[in-house]
Amino acid sequence: MAMMRRLQQGGLLTGLLVAPLLAGDAAMRGAVRVAAGVESAIVFVGSAQCDWDDSTCRPGQPTTAQERIVYAVEVSADGSLKPRPELSVDVGGVPAWVTAAQVAGVNCLFVSRLDKDDILGLPLSSDTKPELPGSSAPAGGQFPVFSAVAEGDTLLGANYGSHEGASAVSYHIGSGCALQLAQSIPHHGGSNVVPWRQADAHTHGVLPTKDGLVYACDLGMDTVFVYKLLTDGQLQEQGRVQTPAGCGPRHAVLHPGKSFVYVLCELSQAVLTFHVSAQSPLLTLAQTSSFVPQGASAGGSKAGEIVMLPDGSSLYASNRQVLNTITGFAIDKDNGLLTKAQEVPAPAFPRGMTLALGGKLLLVAGQSKTQLVSYSVQPGGRLDATGHSLTTGLPPFPAALAMMP
Repeated sequence: MAMMRRLQQGGLLTGLLVAPLLAGDAAMRGAVRVAAGVESAIVFVGSAQCDWDDSTCRPGQPTTAQERIVYAVEVSADGSLKPRPELSVDVGGVPAWVTAAQVAGVNCLFVSRLDKDDILGLPLSSDTKPELPGSSAPAGGQFPVFSAVAEGDTLLGANYGSHEGASAVSYHIGSGCALQLAQSIPHHGGSNVVPWRQADAHTHGVLPTKDGLVYACDLGMDTVFVYKLLTDGQLQEQGRVQTPAGCGPRHAVLHPGKSFVYVLCELSQAVLTFHVSAQSPLLTLAQTSSFVPQGASAGGSKAGEIVMLPDGSSLYASNRQVLNTITGFAIDKDNGLLTKAQEVPAPAFPRGMTLALGGKLLLVAGQSKTQLVSYSVQPGGRLDATGHSLTTGLPPFPAALAMMP
């Protein structure tokens, strides 16, 4: 009930999604601009409001006007960050998640408005400004927190829910980025291993693959649902994969060249490496990789985001609240297994994270202190802080990031 009160007052669920990068999907990596010899790209930034585990702010406060704006930031190759207020837009709700993609030759921005229980589709103009009014479609559940574009003209979504309302959903994408709800599949029950987060189903992310499968992570159930995306946009369940108890599967990424899926465990703060069999759509667990630093306590922290380099050589996972780190893992080119390579400090509550300029930069949003910082991705996947940080021209409590297609 405390969760419901916070949401009704305009607060946001803790641990909701932030825009991840779908490995191998060029539309999500961000187009590169070259002006006066300088590479740059646009990233859209949305607010997730104050995280209720953040003692430095006051969760549950009424939504402010700034929290309803999707802000635009120009990212240059050296990691510098420049606000682009002329490209920002008031979307009329809390943009808990933003997804940018090109559909049928049109650049689109899809905004999951958590407090409206809908998704807003906005076409982008030739200068990349989202064009209002756009069109909205019902979430098909409660508290939409994630979306991703599948092959063709289908948008997939996840509804976190409360005691009810958790679901995996699909939409037809029409002319001008308009959405039509195709199907909503409710999820029910929770594993209750971590009672305050897993008493009920909480669908947190969906991962479409190029062969038509969809993996839906349900944090509350400790389950990854496997669906087949049919040509009419319907989702047909193929099976369910149980994660280790108390994992709390949040997001997943797919290796671009190997048959491996990597699942981020929000609650146990680990990455699960699953093998995808050619004979079965179900997943086989091959490895569990913790990213809690050696000698440190996992208490009081929770994972935020996972992204993978476009060539599948490295992936990165963020950890928020107490630890506030980004952990880099090297990916074995033959067996897909992970080796922890690096831990770097991150801004407080690093919930939002995405790659930019084809994987040359990693961008991280610090939700607690309203920060956006950049890291340079070196050969071998090593991260170096660029020294560039933005604290203005952002929404309060930034958490949702989407690179312009």
